[in-house]
Amino acid sequence: MRLAISNVHVGMTLLTSVSSLEAGTKLTNEHLRLLRFLKVGAIDVAPVECRHLTRDEEIDLCAKVLQYERHYNQWEERIAPNPYEALEFVHQLFKREYPLSAIVTFFTNQPLRKNHVIHHAIYRALVAKTLSKYRGDEHRIQFDYGVASYFADASYAKIRKWSHMRYFTKMERELLYQHPLVSFAMLPQDQTLRARVGKLIAEHHERLDGSGFPNRLEERALHPASPLFIVADRFCQLTAPRTFRSALTAEEAYFYMWQNEAYDGEALTLLATLLGFYEVGRTVLLSSGVRGTIQGYTPSVEQPVVIAEPTQETYDLSQLDEVRIVAFQ
Repeated sequence: MRLAISNVHVGMTLLTSVSSLEAGTKLTNEHLRLLRFLKVGAIDVAPVECRHLTRDEEIDLCAKVLQYERHYNQWEERIAPNPYEALEFVHQLFKREYPLSAIVTFFTNQPLRKNHVIHHAIYRALVAKTLSKYRGDEHRIQFDYGVASYFADASYAKIRKWSHMRYFTKMERELLYQHPLVSFAMLPQDQTLRARVGKLIAEHHERLDGSGFPNRLEERALHPASPLFIVADRFCQLTAPRTFRSALTAEEAYFYMWQNEAYDGEALTLLATLLGFYEVGRTVLLSSGVRGTIQGYTPSVEQPVVIAEPTQETYDLSQLDEVRIVAFQ
């Protein structure tokens, strides 16, 4: 389909070559900035790819899970994490490209496990890497998100009996709140890993409004790469089942985070667009009670133009401060 550049968003696939961009390119923020700079009016694109993993992809990802579990089991036996093992693992994990929808479907369909840390590390790594890629980050940053996810919960191996518990005493909870710092302390003290990896690990449970832990840092005090990693971590937490609660759907997790000032808006926008939440033709429910269909986009993807059903009245949400989308149908 041919769309005006104002109606094109990240994750769409370019169908016809434009300037230096070849057909088949999946558009990132960097690509969109280039197209706008060149004053391209309209381009031929396909919607965001939404699919399940193929059988071969599932087998490959399951093998990665088992491989990471072996690494984690070594840490439980008090063997120190090997940074070179981590670098090679992430290199192999990131060799394949998966649509975000396929990643989310695979991990949210996994059976409930007492020790969720194994799947969570890989789930978070793939989500963070995908968001980083479509934000337009260089490969080194994408890779560091993977390495940080590999190590972020390594400290749970030191308190393995707690990782299966539902209730904690106040003292136990305070100790758990320190686990990002313990994981950071487990990293090698040489220059094998970039300093950014340590920052991501130490800050992955912080929140932009200062409500996180362990240090209650606000946005201005966080490393610039941390807000995206925080979104990836929390989204993966919310959408995977735990022994003490049911999982939220991807849409529920997104809306929960979107309504909370603790999370980065750019990363959430990327998450929603890459999962196809705001595709044209999607039926939505507005906070005013109106049900309608997304007809087109405004400069803010979360505020599209919606056609009401059955009245056909047009709602430009970018012009309506009190009306927003609250559910997808």
